[in-house]
Amino acid sequence: MSQAPIVRRLQPLEKPKGHYVDAPEGPWSRLVATIADPDLPMIVAFCLTGLLIALSVIQRFPDFGAVIEQFNQF
Repeated sequence: MSQAPIVRRLQPLEKPKGHYVDAPEGPWSRLVATIADPDLPMIVAFCLTGLLIALSVIQRFPDFGAVIEQFNQF
């Protein structure tokens, strides 16, 4: 009764189909990942709210820069 010797070799890695693991990450993939981020709508809403508040304050107090300039002279 003779047994074949056990040969241990590394198995070749198979590349997954449909998913590029070794593909270099470029600017387009980062852009797509940023747009696909679920937090993006909340960030955009927060920034737009701040912009609208700033524009409203600028429109309501157009001479506020002159007031600040007078305070800086003291």
